[in-house]
Amino acid sequence: MATFTLTVGVMVLTLASFLVVGVYYGRRNLDGVEDFLAARGSTGVSLGLATFIAYAAGSGLLFSPPESGARLGIAAVIGYGVAIATPFVLYLTVAPKIRERMPQGHTVVEYARARYGRPMYFLTLFVALFYMFILMTANLTGVALAIQAIAGVPLLVTLTLVGGVVMLYTVQGGLLSSIFTDLVQTLLLVPLLVGTAVVAVFQLGGPAELLTRMQATNPTAVSLTNPAGVRFAVYIVIALVGAEMLNQSLWQRAHAARDARSLRLSLIGATVAVVPMTILAGLYGVIASGLGMDFASPSAALPTVVQATFGTGLQLVFVVLVLLVIASTLDNALSAIVSILAVDVVPLFDADRSGPELLRVARILTVVIAVVGVAIAATGPSVLFLLLRADLLASATVGPILIGLYTSRLGGTAAFTAAVLGIVAGVPWFLATNYLYSFAGALLVSNAVAVGWMLARPADFSFDELTDLESLE
Repeated sequence: MATFTLTVGVMVLTLASFLVVGVYYGRRNLDGVEDFLAARGSTGVSLGLATFIAYAAGSGLLFSPPESGARLGIAAVIGYGVAIATPFVLYLTVAPKIRERMPQGHTVVEYARARYGRPMYFLTLFVALFYMFILMTANLTGVALAIQAIAGVPLLVTLTLVGGVVMLYTVQGGLLSSIFTDLVQTLLLVPLLVGTAVVAVFQLGGPAELLTRMQATNPTAVSLTNPAGVRFAVYIVIALVGAEMLNQSLWQRAHAARDARSLRLSLIGATVAVVPMTILAGLYGVIASGLGMDFASPSAALPTVVQATFGTGLQLVFVVLVLLVIASTLDNALSAIVSILAVDVVPLFDADRSGPELLRVARILTVVIAVVGVAIAATGPSVLFLLLRADLLASATVGPILIGLYTSRLGGTAAFTAAVLGIVAGVPWFLATNYLYSFAGALLVSNAVAVGWMLARPADFSFDELTDLESLE
C-alpha cells in the first residue's frame, strides 16, 4: 500500500496544478457573469470534445461501472457504456434545438419556466437540483472511498483537498475555468485510464488466462447473457437518458459551443470515446467479482483490484487518475448547480440583481454548495444508488421537457401532469427494487400522457417567449 504521506503529497501536487491552471485561465478570460454561468460561444472542437469526455467521467466512469460490474458482471458494464454514450447521440439533435429556441438561455429550469409556467418550473427546479447535487456528492464520495481504500487516507482529508481546490478555481472562473481544466484533465485521463487497465490485466496473467480463471471461479461475472446484468443494462440506459437530458452541465455546454459544427463534432467524438473508456473502468469490478476477491462492498471492488495488482508507484499513478476523474466532473456539477441557483432561484428573492452583483452572489453560492457537498459526502453514502433515486425523477420529467422544444402544442398543465403521473407510476416498482419497470414505467407513462393530452387539447405556445430571454449582464 502507498504510504499516507506519499499519497497526500501526490494529491497536493496534482490538485495544485489544477488550481494554477483554473485560476490563471479564469482571471485571464472571465468578463462578467455571463462567462461565469454560460461561457457562451467559448468552445471549439478540442475544448468541446474534452469537456464532454470529462463530463462523462467521475461516478459515471470510474466508480459506478466497477460497482455494477462487481454486482452484475460484464453485461452490466457494457450496458453502462452504452448508457453513458446514448445521451450524447440524442443531444446531437437536442442541443442545436436548445440553441435555436433560446439563444440567450442559461438553464433547463429557465427553459421550463418560460415554456410551461410555474408548476413545471418548480418541479424541474427540484429535479434538476436534486440530480445535480446527488451527482456532485456521489463523485466526492467515490473518490474519497477509493483513495482511503488504496492508501488509507481519511475521507475528510481527501474531501477537503479535492473540494477546496475545485471550489477555488471555480469561484475564480466559473464555467470558463471548468471547461478549460477539462481539456488538461482529459489529455491526462485517457492515457492513464487505458494504461492502468492494460497493466492490471497483464499483471493478472493476460487476457486469455484472466478470462479462464474468471470462468472457473465465477462464470456469471463474464457472461454476456446473465439475466440480471442484461436487465440492468436496459434500465440504466433508460435512467441515464432521462437524467442526462436534464443535466444542467449538458445544457450549459449547448450554449458554450462556438457553433453548431463544433458542437456536433464534439458530441460525435465523445460518443465514440466514452463506451470503451467505461468498459475499461468497469472491468475492475468484473475482475474483482470474477476472481472471487474479498471486497467489503461493490463500491470497494475497484480499489481492491488496484491494491492486489499494482505496486506503490502504480498505486500513486492510479490516485492521480482518480483525482483527474473527480476534478473534471466535480467542477462541472458545481458550476451547473450554481448556474441554476443564480439564474432561477435568486430572482425569486431579488429580481433586479444582475451583472457584477449577480456574479458576486454566484461566487458566494459556489463556496456554500462546495462546503455542503463535502459535508454530505463525508458520511460515505453508496455511489450507485444515490444516482438511481435521482434518475427515476428525471425519467418521468424528461419527456415533457424535450417535447416542448419541438412543438408548441404541449401546454404547461399537460406537461406538469404528465411528469407527476410518471413519477407516481415509477415509485412502486422502485420501492420493490424492480428498476427496469420503474424507469421504463415512469418514462412511458409521462410521454403517453403528454402526447395524449397534446392531441386531445393542443396548446398554442409562442416560441418568441424563449428567444426573448435576456442577458444577465
